[in-house]
Amino acid sequence: MVETQTAEVAANSREAVFRAAALEFGEQGYDAARVDRIADRAGVNKAMLYYHFGGKEALYVEVLRDLFRAVSARTAAVADGAGGAAAKLDAWIAALVEEASARPWMPPIMLREVASGGTRLDADTLGLMNRVYGALGRVIAQGQRDGVFRAVDPLLAHLTVLPPVLLFLARERMLAIRPGGEGLLEPRRLDDFVAHIQGAARRMLRRDA
Repeated sequence: MVETQTAEVAANSREAVFRAAALEFGEQGYDAARVDRIADRAGVNKAMLYYHFGGKEALYVEVLRDLFRAVSARTAAVADGAGGAAAKLDAWIAALVEEASARPWMPPIMLREVASGGTRLDADTLGLMNRVYGALGRVIAQGQRDGVFRAVDPLLAHLTVLPPVLLFLARERMLAIRPGGEGLLEPRRLDDFVAHIQGAARRMLRRDA
């Protein structure tokens, strides 16, 4: 009983550290993030942070990999499962948006990484990212074999879909801080955005485009 309670406390403290770190990295970026602030937000001492993750850099890498592990697993299941290519394309986009929107810290982190040249995207993290791209490539290849998708570079297709997702979710985060407004500050529903991107991707790939 005591061992079970101890394991539960450890798991809860690890999750608290992870979430506090994710929020800190999202708000401050890697360089400005502080271990003491992360520990304070998590309600633990710094020793517990080091116990669970080893240090700031390892914690940052875990925050990055958390999203891509989830997305790569879901998108691989989509690409390798049953169904037509158009339906799989919709499901690939939905999985990407759903997993990213569940992690509001990811858009600012990824946009900073791109702007800085991805210096902290190690080989294993890039491998997880490539699995997401690879799943889309398999969906596109299926659509081409079935005669419903035209010939297109899957990498360019991927780069057509991903940036709007990051920008939309980053905008949603901004609106949470300063809600309301007109023009670029007008709110949009996540479901409407997903449907819009799905439709745009299908139009981009359809054979008669």
